Amino acid sequence: MEEIVDLAIVGGGSTATSFLAQLIETLDKSGIHGSRRIVVFEPLPDVGPGEPYAEDLPTNLLNIPAGKMSAYAGDRGHFLKWVESQGDAILQKYGVNHLDAGTFLPRPMFGEYLKEVWQDLCANAKILGVNVQQVAVRVDGIALSPENSCVHLETRKGVYGASRVVLCNGNLPSASYTDLQGCKGYFNSPYPVTKLAALVEREASVGIIGTSLSAIDAIVALVESGHAGPLLSVSRSGRLPSVRSAVAPSTPIVPPTAEEIASLVQSEDRGLTLEALFSLLSERLTASGDALDWTDVLGYGSDPQTALEREIDASSTLPRNWQSIAISLNDSIEHAWRLMPDSEKRSFYAKWRSLWMTRRATFPLTNALKIKQYLNEDRLQIQAGSNDLAIQPAGDGFEITFSGANGSRHRRHVDYIVNATGMSTNVAASNDPLVQSLLKREIASANPYGGFNLDFDTGCLLYTDGSVIRNISVLGSLAVGTYFWTMSLDVNARLALDQAKRIANELTTCAPPHAGSEPLPNATNLCASNIA
Repeated sequence: MEEIVDLAIVGGGSTATSFLAQLIETLDKSGIHGSRRIVVFEPLPDVGPGEPYAEDLPTNLLNIPAGKMSAYAGDRGHFLKWVESQGDAILQKYGVNHLDAGTFLPRPMFGEYLKEVWQDLCANAKILGVNVQQVAVRVDGIALSPENSCVHLETRKGVYGASRVVLCNGNLPSASYTDLQGCKGYFNSPYPVTKLAALVEREASVGIIGTSLSAIDAIVALVESGHAGPLLSVSRSGRLPSVRSAVAPSTPIVPPTAEEIASLVQSEDRGLTLEALFSLLSERLTASGDALDWTDVLGYGSDPQTALEREIDASSTLPRNWQSIAISLNDSIEHAWRLMPDSEKRSFYAKWRSLWMTRRATFPLTNALKIKQYLNEDRLQIQAGSNDLAIQPAGDGFEITFSGANGSRHRRHVDYIVNATGMSTNVAASNDPLVQSLLKREIASANPYGGFNLDFDTGCLLYTDGSVIRNISVLGSLAVGTYFWTMSLDVNARLALDQAKRIANELTTCAPPHAGSEPLPNATNLCASNIA
């Protein structure tokens, strides 16, 4: 008979670590001590970094300033304080010459921080009488007991039971260009860029599909690692992300609250309209003392090189308060999304989502200057591929076909292809075993805007009939359809704190489902080694 633990967390990346750290903190603040069993299913050697913050080249920069990156929603400066506590050694290790709250630090450095957060939470849990273990195996399937009192987690090492489960199973791989999978010279992701830089021949031509943040990581990693061959970055729009302003607003930007957003709803039938939300943001911009400059907000034309130069100039000299206001929506954006009827959501996806993602997802000025240099040196070309971008294997490489601005067809041969179109949140199209298990068993259903259908108030999965599965909740990228913006740790940490508070209450009001504290079969009890 399988042993039933109190809580199982599927995935051990940044969101899972944030959730668990805040859960232990909540239990500690509540003064609750007692035997509880928590298991984290993470096949990677370390809990904390996951793939986004794994050991890699320091050219992979965070897109959030150091002073606002944290595993703790209530302590946004936690990471920066940790870096300062490490002294100069860690800055020298990653080649960081300057440190303050606005510095964009390497992502692998944040990964080191997350490892220590994991170690600390394990030590704190032990003091509270909570046994936290890692099981180094993937969860490939989930089933519910007939009365839903137990969740069965299926792995290649056997079946584990849990009273409560939180799914933090991370990003799904890109679902684009599946026909190229297995082709020599094709990379379905730029990460880890260490591997990319090592395997791509120095003089080879490389086609990078996408012009988003991951494309920038790939480009900078290749060039900084000594790549000398031509680089072509192509996407349907040819747009680079907006460059994050290096000039702080003269007055603090006040984030809209959930209550303010709710007050914009004029009628239950219409719900929240895009026009009403835009009016609120426009008022915030006016109150900040900045004028609405549509050219700056929407971008500087279709020529990528000229647009980037103007972006750099604007971000070097102007506070660009519209960026800060858009970022401030992170504190409440899920409430706006919830209040929009499907007609408004569909309109947003059809007309505005692509532009929003490009302009909202800013990247640091440091990397923008590097991209500008590569363009000026003709080491890099950026092209818009319209809607008929196609890639086919050709000889020892690939042929990229796309239409130019005037409708003319272009063909480019490259030796390698790097898919930098980003992660997928389309669970219906995924071949991930766990995702497919949840869908086929009708434990979960696909949200039309990505991820799973969830109960907004709890983050719990919904059956296909709309009823709530109270003992399985979701955090991270696969919660996107319910909460809209779940690719940023500050949002995920806040949502994780909400779940941590609810689950802490569940753990303290329910009797433990087991006795004793012996490690689970096949479990790796990392806490013991961390504390020793």
